[in-house]
Amino acid sequence: MRLLHLSACAVTLCSIATPFAAHADNVVARWIQVGPGSSSAALAAGRYGDQPLSTTPTVLARAVVSDGTCPSLVLDGTLSLPMTTRFTGAQLTATPGTIGYTNANTASYPQYFVSPAAVAPGTFPDGTAKATTAWGECEAVLPPGHTTATVGGVNLKLPVANPQRVLVIADTGCRMAKANQQNCHDPAGFPFAALANYEAQFKPDLIIHVGDYFYRDTNCVVPAAGSVPAQDFVAGCSDPTNANFETFGDTFDSWNADVLYPGATLLAAAPWVMARGNHESCGRGARGWYALLDPTPFNPSLVNCAGGAGAAPVSNAAVYSGDFSPTYYVPMGQVGLLVHDSSYANDSTVDTNMAANYDYDLTNTLKSVSGAPYLFYVTHKPPFGLVSGATNGSGDVTEQVTFSGGATANSAFSGGVPAKLAMFLSGHIHQFEYVNFNDYVRYAPQMIVGVGGDKLDATSNPNATTSTYGYQNQGFTIRNSSTTSTTAQVNHAYSQAEFGFAVLQATSSGYLASVYNIGASRAGRCTVTLAPRNIACWQ
Repeated sequence: MRLLHLSACAVTLCSIATPFAAHADNVVARWIQVGPGSSSAALAAGRYGDQPLSTTPTVLARAVVSDGTCPSLVLDGTLSLPMTTRFTGAQLTATPGTIGYTNANTASYPQYFVSPAAVAPGTFPDGTAKATTAWGECEAVLPPGHTTATVGGVNLKLPVANPQRVLVIADTGCRMAKANQQNCHDPAGFPFAALANYEAQFKPDLIIHVGDYFYRDTNCVVPAAGSVPAQDFVAGCSDPTNANFETFGDTFDSWNADVLYPGATLLAAAPWVMARGNHESCGRGARGWYALLDPTPFNPSLVNCAGGAGAAPVSNAAVYSGDFSPTYYVPMGQVGLLVHDSSYANDSTVDTNMAANYDYDLTNTLKSVSGAPYLFYVTHKPPFGLVSGATNGSGDVTEQVTFSGGATANSAFSGGVPAKLAMFLSGHIHQFEYVNFNDYVRYAPQMIVGVGGDKLDATSNPNATTSTYGYQNQGFTIRNSSTTSTTAQVNHAYSQAEFGFAVLQATSSGYLASVYNIGASRAGRCTVTLAPRNIACWQ
């Protein structure tokens, strides 16, 4: 399969790059989000999300507002429900954070979610609104039996029982990490706004974001001469008085710039399932994740969680922390989604504690969950993937140990990945990829859609001069413990580096996955078969 070449600003995307105008002047963004199920006792107490393995998920209406006033919420045009305040900027002005993930200029890293000085409305030099202490988020749990919701005058789709068209995106923010930074003001260099508006035109029934929303965890610095292509750096990006200034740090302004403002049209287009990525991990982007997007009730202690809690030893049962949330189930018609938090997983070195933690969580999930006969494992970090320079496979080695069945004594994966787990769906590697194993009894196929806006990774083929790479009938090295590996034969594997997204269209045997690029072209197609599980792709 060959995907088409990216033009600087293809077709009509530049003309649709501006997010839509909100009907309610105080609403920055609004969306419907599907999260863990809720017990009646939790709902009666004003809580939700305490039943992650329930086959009836919690449906949330959410809205980010600029003045602390929650908008109107109307179901089916007649039933009015109150929205309650999830948090306000005033609560999180001085919320401690941690120094940026790779930031050398530690003294300037913002130690707040909303600046204590931001008490009056204002704009950045480029015209984008600044978050003030009055900004916040409102939410409401929606009762079943309704088909439409109107939030602040804008109609939002509610989940349907059997979604036919599912949009998959990941890795959508703008990176400013020194040698890998992007020009966040350039629609070709950072195309999430253009892609989001294009994606909304597909009118999906469901949107799955497989993690990494936030990339502004370092400030924009002048790179060493020759270390960054000229088009990837714009002078003035670190000057607050310059029109090219880019906000940075795990702050409300950064999340607005990376997610809410460019993605406003897409946020309102369909219900969302939001997986957590490593950029939303504790000590990195956890403040914004736990304040804005986490599908459970607001928890101030998690907003400033310190990285490393997930390293604790575990035995007999999963241990949950700011680094690891329980896997939850979302029905998607003929399949169920297992939404798993792999934000803490170590890519290159096996974390045996976390491998066991994942195993306890997933083993219990597979034993307990009912619902659809087949499952998609939805997680940010791919257990199996191709990275630049890899000739025989890669992926997150901590998860590989989990799925090899050796992490715990009574693992659900001791005989391989159970047949009902039909596909791994991930992001993290900034390419479109699929990996399909000969031994489909022991291994599930992997699909990666990490091409939503952040800077693309290099091709996986170390000898290739093109942006695509494919192979077949080749060994794939898989870690099965902290010190040992095994080799599985890959039937087909493919990767390409180009901005875009995937649309899964339901079929009688699974899904037809169409891969689209920023040139508004269907650049490839894949058949996803549930039984026997398989992915096959072509142009």
